Amino acid sequence: MSNFSFGTPSAAGSSTGSGGFSFGTTTGGSTSTTSPFGSAFGATNPAVTSSGTAFGSAFGATNPAVTNSGTGFNFGTSQQAKPACGFGTSTGNTSGTFFIGSGFGKPTSGFGTQTTDGSQQLQLQQAAVVQPDPSLALHLAICTPSVFNNENDEVLRKWNQLQAFWGAGKGYYAPNMPPVEFTPENPYCRFKVVCYARIPNYRNENGIVQIIIGKPPSEVKPHKQQIVSTLTPMFGGAEVVVDEIFAAEVPDKTNIRLYVQQTLPNGEKQRAAAADVSRYMMGPINTQTLKNLCIQDVIPLLMLTETQLKEYLDTPQRGIDPALWEQGKRENPDPKKYFPVVKVGFQELQKQFKYQEEHAKNLQASMNNIMDEITQLRHKQILVKAAIQNAKWKQANLTRRVLKLVSAQEVERKRGVPLDQTEEQIRMRLEDLYMQLMQPTQYRGCLNELMAQMSVKPGNSRSGPRYGLVGDKEKEVAQYVAWQHDALQAVVGVLKEDIQTVDNMMEEIQRKS
Repeated sequence: MSNFSFGTPSAAGSSTGSGGFSFGTTTGGSTSTTSPFGSAFGATNPAVTSSGTAFGSAFGATNPAVTNSGTGFNFGTSQQAKPACGFGTSTGNTSGTFFIGSGFGKPTSGFGTQTTDGSQQLQLQQAAVVQPDPSLALHLAICTPSVFNNENDEVLRKWNQLQAFWGAGKGYYAPNMPPVEFTPENPYCRFKVVCYARIPNYRNENGIVQIIIGKPPSEVKPHKQQIVSTLTPMFGGAEVVVDEIFAAEVPDKTNIRLYVQQTLPNGEKQRAAAADVSRYMMGPINTQTLKNLCIQDVIPLLMLTETQLKEYLDTPQRGIDPALWEQGKRENPDPKKYFPVVKVGFQELQKQFKYQEEHAKNLQASMNNIMDEITQLRHKQILVKAAIQNAKWKQANLTRRVLKLVSAQEVERKRGVPLDQTEEQIRMRLEDLYMQLMQPTQYRGCLNELMAQMSVKPGNSRSGPRYGLVGDKEKEVAQYVAWQHDALQAVVGVLKEDIQTVDNMMEEIQRKS
């Protein structure tokens, strides 16, 4: 149950609706039960005395003797009996109690002259007591006219058939009997075609309602905001949104499709059901408002049920030949999306052609707008690509600068710190050797003693005793010097490799920057 409401309910009354929408002000003590699909198809609305169809002539003419609520389709309503296709059959009066003529005097027709006097004409008019059924009169005019009672009746029969096939004119079939009006709706008219229309997919929760205004679109469109401002108080301040304004099939009339919605506390929009909006607008309390806006009918746009669609397809429309109707159903390109619609006469065909031209123009305009938007989007895409490329260049430049700074920082941080484990091992070996050299009892002490002896020995003395190292010590010194030489060579090699590595890193950094 939603809290969508229009107007203020009376404190003395109560209203119960399955759809949860309260429309208008309820009178004291009254209780009503409504359904979201109450006026969808075939429900009777006391305030409505005429029915409207959302698709004009596509679903047959409305019987003026039938009163029901405005629906998109009139299914299951009783209509006047239509003549069956083919000659010699009748669906009208079958009792046979009718008179064709009295047989006195000379016949009267549109092809001859009247020679009877006034008294004879009065007698002939009085003789025609009972009027024949329209379908029977149509068959008599086409099959067996008896106006002249001679070979001229055969000419008249062919002329009546030609008019019936054409769908225009009058057919005379008996003296002193009113002629039959041949219209395109008669079952013998040949200018009929079966077209296909899209099955409407409107749902009740979509809330789309179509109102018919008895003014041309040129007078309605400038007052769109005024219409919305007038309808808004009717729904208790709820938002009325006009979805579309277009010309109706009937001349000098306009169709407006709108829906009513309100904002919930959480910020979401909720639409009122189409059946509820239509039923509320057609209520007696809004009659004056609709009259002031020249609103002639309010139709909720709802989708067909399978039963209604089957009933529509099982009934040939507007006097069309059942065989042609069945052929139209068989040749339906997509029965799930389209249904057959009968077009009778050149006027409806011209109107259909006009609608197709307008629809094609609208599609072309939409395509032009889409192409303009695509062109603008392509231009924006080019600008965005250029901006992205520029951003990539800036990013690469900043990356190189950051890498250069990080490398310099890392070199500064690693100063005096070995780069790998081998260098650390060499450093520890050199420190160990240095400690051994610095011990007084080891090689350092021997070297100091030799240096002292060399310093006190006269420089020009050639004949004195010669001092030297013991053979074993000399070998040890030579071995120690060799080790030092190898160690220094290893240190020099490691340093050269490190210097080469650092030089390569600097060249790489300079090349990237």
